[in-house]
Amino acid sequence: MIYLLSFLPVAVLVVVSLLKGVREAVMVGLVVTSALFFYWGASLPHFAGVISISLLMSLNILMIVFGALFLYNIMEGTGMIRQISQSLDELHPAKEVRFFLLAICLTAFFEGVAGFGTPGAIVPLLLIALGFNALLSVAVVLPFDSLFAMFGAVGTPILTGLQLPLHLEWPQVQQIGLLAAVTGVVAMLPVLYFIFRMFGRLHAPLEHKGKVLVMFSFFAIPYCLLSYFVPDLATVLAALVMLVLSVLYLREGKTKIDLKSWLPYGVLAVLLLLPKVFGPLRHVLGWELAFSDLFGTGLKAGIRLLQSPLIPFVLVGVGVGLLRKTKSWYLAEGMQKLLQVLLVLFPSIAVAQLMIHSEVTQPSMVSNIAHTLSAMGSAYVIFSPFLGIIGTFITGSTTISNVVFGASQLGTAQALQLDPTVILGMQLFGASMGNGVCLFNIIAAASIANLKNYKDILSINLLPTVAAGLVAGAVGWLLLNAL
Repeated sequence: MIYLLSFLPVAVLVVVSLLKGVREAVMVGLVVTSALFFYWGASLPHFAGVISISLLMSLNILMIVFGALFLYNIMEGTGMIRQISQSLDELHPAKEVRFFLLAICLTAFFEGVAGFGTPGAIVPLLLIALGFNALLSVAVVLPFDSLFAMFGAVGTPILTGLQLPLHLEWPQVQQIGLLAAVTGVVAMLPVLYFIFRMFGRLHAPLEHKGKVLVMFSFFAIPYCLLSYFVPDLATVLAALVMLVLSVLYLREGKTKIDLKSWLPYGVLAVLLLLPKVFGPLRHVLGWELAFSDLFGTGLKAGIRLLQSPLIPFVLVGVGVGLLRKTKSWYLAEGMQKLLQVLLVLFPSIAVAQLMIHSEVTQPSMVSNIAHTLSAMGSAYVIFSPFLGIIGTFITGSTTISNVVFGASQLGTAQALQLDPTVILGMQLFGASMGNGVCLFNIIAAASIANLKNYKDILSINLLPTVAAGLVAGAVGWLLLNAL
């Protein structure tokens, strides 16, 4: 019974979101999970500590939302977004080709550079500026980000999420990265089918599908190769390779592309990347506002304010505003949006944290979920990607999903005598794929794009995510039977 109850919060979030809406789902989910939290044996101080952790995590996401809105509003108000849209007009006459070039290339680049939901905060707004509706823009960016996130934030999910806590040797990390990348590219084929169908339904039939697939291959092939040799930079470098090859492929004659309007985003990328590749700067910005032993429970929480993408967003926004002599800083609009996001975001984060920290007198809910799936025996590999997906769905992070479920995936593989490399590759893929249905990402990206109905995005992306998980499970099963 206790194992079935562990799945209840996830089931409530999915079912109520699809039937009623995300706002209603997170509220009902918080009530149900809170009741289960106390049923698990937790005390009131323990509950207060977890709620405090959830508030700090909400603050971290809200800072990203505010920063992205701040920069975009200033660039929109000063005419730079219009110039960005016009800068691509001569690259190819078809708007749909320019749409997918930005949706794939920029999403990969900003995910590889920064992670933290940054692509969902930037790319949909640029697609909307091209004339595409907000629902299509967000619903396309999130599934693409699901492929790129396994090596996002300069490899954080595989290095910090798997290698460090599991003490993996570098050759094994390389094998896991290659396996996850190849599986991800194969599993993206049904996802692309759903994306093309959605594009036709929400915009117009796709007339240049072949060109889109060629551009995707410009990313996919180097992505798989780089995932073995430099997994920490695979997403960033593959995005740059795709950009260069796509421009050469699409460019006609002596067509020139005006890159001046893109300069703010170039500066933003540099500011986001510097702390991750320059050790001394990373150390300086690593200062943490820490809270230890919350309410006497031993729970710890903290926030690294200087590492948040908020600061690069604000710095670039202020620079653009001063140079372009903006007439408004749009602060009121940003603060109003934050309050709307908080009312939905905080309950969803609290549900996740209550599940993770419910280990007081018995194993936590997330531990029970992993234990239940491990009972599948030799068929476990088929379900292992879904454990990663569930992890990101409830935690909002590819890295945290790997930290939470990586050890149990490894332990199960060893207990069932399955190849750990394959199982951990499935975990990394699944954790990355969960970004397409993660409520945190949906709420943040949709709010920035001024979408009110989060349910539509979840309902669009749920089936492709499940299909990708099944394809990945089949790939894992074939690999285990071939080894």
